[in-house]
Amino acid sequence: MKNQRANLADPVLLEKIDKFFELGIGEYVALPQLLVVGDQSSGKSSVLEGLTGLPYPRDSGLCTRFATQITFRRTPAAKIAVSIIPAENASSEYAEKLRLWRKDDLVSLELQTFADILKEVQELMGLGQADSGGNKKTFADDVLRIEICGPDQEHLSVIDVPGIFKKSTPGVTTKADMVMVRNMVTTYMRNPRSVILAVIPANVDIATQEILEMAEELDVKGERTLGVLTKPDLVDKGAEPAVIAIIEGRSHTLNLGWCIVRNPGQQALANSLSDAAANNRHATEKAFFKSEQPWSDVSKDRVGIEALRIRLVEILAEMIKREFPRVKAEISAKLKLCKHQLDALGPSRASRDEQYKFLLELATQFQTITSLALKAHYGGDDIFDTTPTLRLATAIVSRNATFSDDVWQRGHAMAFHKDKDAKENNPSQSPAPFGSPSPFASQVPTTFSSTTAKSTNPMAKAPTSTPHGFGHDFKSVRYEKNHAELEDIMQDDSLIPLPKVLWHQAMAGECVQELPRI
Repeated sequence: MKNQRANLADPVLLEKIDKFFELGIGEYVALPQLLVVGDQSSGKSSVLEGLTGLPYPRDSGLCTRFATQITFRRTPAAKIAVSIIPAENASSEYAEKLRLWRKDDLVSLELQTFADILKEVQELMGLGQADSGGNKKTFADDVLRIEICGPDQEHLSVIDVPGIFKKSTPGVTTKADMVMVRNMVTTYMRNPRSVILAVIPANVDIATQEILEMAEELDVKGERTLGVLTKPDLVDKGAEPAVIAIIEGRSHTLNLGWCIVRNPGQQALANSLSDAAANNRHATEKAFFKSEQPWSDVSKDRVGIEALRIRLVEILAEMIKREFPRVKAEISAKLKLCKHQLDALGPSRASRDEQYKFLLELATQFQTITSLALKAHYGGDDIFDTTPTLRLATAIVSRNATFSDDVWQRGHAMAFHKDKDAKENNPSQSPAPFGSPSPFASQVPTTFSSTTAKSTNPMAKAPTSTPHGFGHDFKSVRYEKNHAELEDIMQDDSLIPLPKVLWHQAMAGECVQELPRI
């Protein structure tokens, strides 16, 4: 039954997801992952030790100071590989130094070996304690990757992050460290494709646990949070029913449910140096949940580290099957965008000849677009669709039409009033609005008979009205001149054409008004 459930996880899909993590794709696309979170005193390290079989050091100087990705794969040959994935914001020199560090020749990870690796990794990352001085930091955003392969391993991948804490420890951590760890944990928990494994002690009030509050904020519906209760042997007498109500889903309900495990005591942890001790841990835990009341009444698929491991494999398999097509689509879309942006930069132009060729092609393209724009051949290039302002011919025609209308309506210099006396008799009458038709425009004949008086002005045969329906006399300022001066003005060929009727009216001594020139 155990192997049947474990095989629910598709090894090929799991390997692809792990490869995405190794390549840093998780910085750009949310990837399915199991995330173990909890307070520093929640028993998180013991839970991880039970899940992974790795002997976590209890030295305070070697506690989790960076995220750790632990991956299990079933392969014919047993091997252990350890590497570091640099943080996204790491400098190129620092990132290259971390990528070059690897350990591929490990057969097993004993306690001392694992402790030595952690010390070496902390030195590479430049980590130290608050009292170490210098520029050393206490926590890092880099990820330690441990891959454990073998014929007896199940396909599983877990990410461990530093435990959150509410109070700094003098000489060890600072308030800045507290904020950094919280931000780091929040970043991992915010991933919509992460399954949150929230580790909480059973002997405390669950409502006061900060990690559960964070999970409820980032997973409002409780669809991707699995609760893990620890330390059932430390629960006060009489408080057990409240804990059992949580496990059975009658209190603090989570869609993925709750599990409960019993971690080894301090004496057992001190002796956890061999496989015999690990087996003894599982045996002790099974005996506890089998014989101790009321824990023996809890469903067997909800108690013990083995039941938790099987449950995690099921959840991860379901998550990957559901989310992998979406992950693939998102990666393809981002790759397409990056390739498009890369192509827009053009080919490499390292040599002088390549640079000259690029400039020549650029000038040729500019000349082609300009020629098409002037000829109004807008179908010759897509740029006219994306940038309509480059349609030069259309713009020129439109501006010429606007200029023609403006000159026609406001380009004259003179206008005439029909009746001087009528104007004087009605001084309250205001001038006609600029551009309004002449009061005598309707009286001007459209044709002239042979008996019509001839004008000495050679331009007097022009039409009497514009295509817009306006006469030639527009708003003007009244201005009187003597007859001789008026005749000289009217003989000027530079003036605008005047209808014959207006000419005779002007020669008869009627009032002339002059417009300001524009």
